Amino acid sequence: MKWQLNIAAHKCCVLHVGRNNTNYEYNIHNSKLVNATEVVDLGVTVDSNMRFDKHINKIVTKAHQRAALICRCFKSKQPDILFRAFTVYVRPILEYCSAVWNPGYLCDINKIESVQRRFTKRLKGFHSLSYVDRLKTWNTESLELRRLKTDLVTMY
Repeated sequence: MKWQLNIAAHKCCVLHVGRNNTNYEYNIHNSKLVNATEVVDLGVTVDSNMRFDKHINKIVTKAHQRAALICRCFKSKQPDILFRAFTVYVRPILEYCSAVWNPGYLCDINKIESVQRRFTKRLKGFHSLSYVDRLKTWNTESLELRRLKTDLVTMY
């Protein structure tokens, strides 16, 4: 008790990771900790199989909503202004802590990429261009490539 901080046992839980992990009971100050199947820590949801499906679904839904809000609420329909708003208000949702939850399944990668793909297609004059051409026009990268670069920077 060097810092005189008490542990709030009612805010704690146990996440048993893996299939063969024995579900022991744990206590703090004679208070039994709740067994959880998933945990949210610093805004990232992880389950007992170390999968981030629920987290990815949550951020993709939130990002689609915010992207649609940008299209509806901005008076200016200039593509450069709308894309800048997307990079400021939507991308951070999709990239927060990506080094922790970076998806390995193609379905999850495509789900995340769909947010930027759909938004850039909605911009005036960009509907007929392919996704790669739209990214080249904006001089930007796919979200998957941005996550890869983030991983490399984090690692080295």
